Amino acid sequence: MPVQNASRPDDIALPDIALHMLMNDSAPLLLDWVLHHRHVGFRRIIVHGDGANPQATALAEALAGAGLIAFIPTDRPGIAQVNARQIRAMADALRIETDLGTDFLLWLQPEDLLVVDTGGGHLADLAAQLDHFPDILSLTVQVAGGSGEYRYVDAALPDRFKRGTGGAKGPMLYSTPLRTIFRPHLAKTLQVARPQLKPKFARGKESVTWLNGAGEDVGDRYLQKGWMAPPEQPGLGFGHVMSFMAQDRETFLLRRTGSGEVLPFITPNHLSGVMQQYQRIDFNRTEVGAAVPDPQGPAARRAAFLTDRPEITQCHEDVVAEFSGRLDRLLPRQDPKAVDLISAYLAGGRITATEFDWPVPFGIPTTPPALSETDSAWAERLTRPADNTAVEADDWVDTEGEYEAAPARPAPSDAVLVEAPAWLSDLRLSGQAHGFYHSMPNYACTYVARSREHLLVSFDNLASVRENPVSREPWGYNFVRKEGWSHLGILSYVPGWFRDINLHRYLLSLRDSGFFEQFDQVTMFGTSMGGYGAAAFASLAPGCRVAAFSPQSTLSPQLAAWDQRYPTGKHAKWDGLFVDAAVESRHAAQVWLFYDPAVPHDLRHVRRFDAENVIPVPLRHADHKTALMLKSGRILSSVMRDIVHGHATLAGTMKAYRACRTLPEYVESLKAKAKRTGGAGRVKRIDRALGQLRNLENSQYFAKNISL
Repeated sequence: MPVQNASRPDDIALPDIALHMLMNDSAPLLLDWVLHHRHVGFRRIIVHGDGANPQATALAEALAGAGLIAFIPTDRPGIAQVNARQIRAMADALRIETDLGTDFLLWLQPEDLLVVDTGGGHLADLAAQLDHFPDILSLTVQVAGGSGEYRYVDAALPDRFKRGTGGAKGPMLYSTPLRTIFRPHLAKTLQVARPQLKPKFARGKESVTWLNGAGEDVGDRYLQKGWMAPPEQPGLGFGHVMSFMAQDRETFLLRRTGSGEVLPFITPNHLSGVMQQYQRIDFNRTEVGAAVPDPQGPAARRAAFLTDRPEITQCHEDVVAEFSGRLDRLLPRQDPKAVDLISAYLAGGRITATEFDWPVPFGIPTTPPALSETDSAWAERLTRPADNTAVEADDWVDTEGEYEAAPARPAPSDAVLVEAPAWLSDLRLSGQAHGFYHSMPNYACTYVARSREHLLVSFDNLASVRENPVSREPWGYNFVRKEGWSHLGILSYVPGWFRDINLHRYLLSLRDSGFFEQFDQVTMFGTSMGGYGAAAFASLAPGCRVAAFSPQSTLSPQLAAWDQRYPTGKHAKWDGLFVDAAVESRHAAQVWLFYDPAVPHDLRHVRRFDAENVIPVPLRHADHKTALMLKSGRILSSVMRDIVHGHATLAGTMKAYRACRTLPEYVESLKAKAKRTGGAGRVKRIDRALGQLRNLENSQYFAKNISL
């Protein structure tokens, strides 16, 4: 370990480090978290909101108004969207700081405090000990056990804790996670512990300096593997991160249950999982002394700040009042068995596994599954793609809806299929396990129940047909899942435009059983072949909404002999029920048709929809890939969300589509048309206009989201 300097030289420059954090029902901690890191020396602190409740948002906005943080609100509130928020916020953090050219980026959790163990406890002291800041600095996380308190207390965290995994000088009792300060341009993606480096850095083609919190070179270890600090190389001495994961029993339960105006019904699996998680994290009874270098400092800084800032004081008190009173609002909604278990848990009593057994009603908000960290990682690997950086893209896989092409080559007979579809994982891991899978020779229907408010019915497209038949999901499944809506997915294993008597009989049986009537609102959606399905089966749920992207109205030779793009579809059996989507969709409340008017066949199909409930949405330069264009512009989810809630307007949708004007596929189509109609001169004028547009959009974005 390098020799520590006795004092901090005055000429050591403070590194430019942007600190990012995503709130996680953590508003009661926010004020102390911000004050601590401002004291340590962070001048750019960006807090990503969670939309937990109005009080939490008001406090964050007040801190931003005081110039202490920049605040980026979320459009994905609710406990069911925790993972989606985390993925998006980390992707945004990396993109923002890379675009700004920031020297360093650090991501912390809302219960993490960075502690400098040298000099006066400031970032400049840490920089002085390191002589120069490395490209990557991974700090060891010391996991604090419980505070010993059973109920929530409004006090600075360091005042409540003296336990952890080991002292600030070591030794460590366990391998623990990392938090990493790094140069943004090195990273491919950002994860909580450390970034995933771009290949040229990860493979050593370009060198990086990588140190730990003791100033030791750990590049050889972490470039190859390692997301934990090993006990034999704890990396303690200059700085570390103290993580107050457990806190007290009440806080741990409430933060994993729900925070909105309507609190959920707690399922047996959820309550059991939360209690088991707490016991695993509250494992340590090692006394490590003060959690920060100045034990009296946090309380003193808080008191002085609140005296000077009465408007923030009120916001903090509102947050504390909401959190302190939440248990009283939560318990009356629970089964008596759950109430007894929670009372025993908060009193520190012993709980037996046989007590977690009570019925879960359907049709009311319930808690999401409570998984351990290991279980969560396993579930993510099971149901998610390896690279989860683009949330919009992950929500909407296979949106192309392209023209019919040759069938995909089958996988080798010895291929090992290791992924399970997300809908199966949800049914097995959820606290409710409501749902079904109905299999037919060429089609299947999968249903996952989440709420009675909304049912989304999706129909596969041609790209879906070519997916792995074992691990595939209904189109748009991740989007619906994150919104917390119920989902009926119509899976197609053949490019047959849903022209199958067995499928028709099954969907009719669902209708006759009252399946669709149990929901307040039904929305059917799909693209191309799936767009036909969404409109053609609208009569199953009169009053539903339809969102059809580049749809065919029919491929019946008698009605649309002019569309020869889909030979397999043309040869399907076009008689019987659900033949003409233009007729069937008259039963819907709204039929949103997204199309490019420059695609003659798509325009002709749209013109066949002549009912008053039809809302044509012309998306110029999208070609047949309207859904893909909206996805690339990161607006497909918001457009669908507005349609589902009944808030969509044609003017609003067209305004949102302006975000796609600078996409490569849009620009390519625009230039091609300009060249045909005006030659090279018109193309040059378009290039100039696009440059001005990009500069304007960038300046507006940074002014809105980044300024402190």
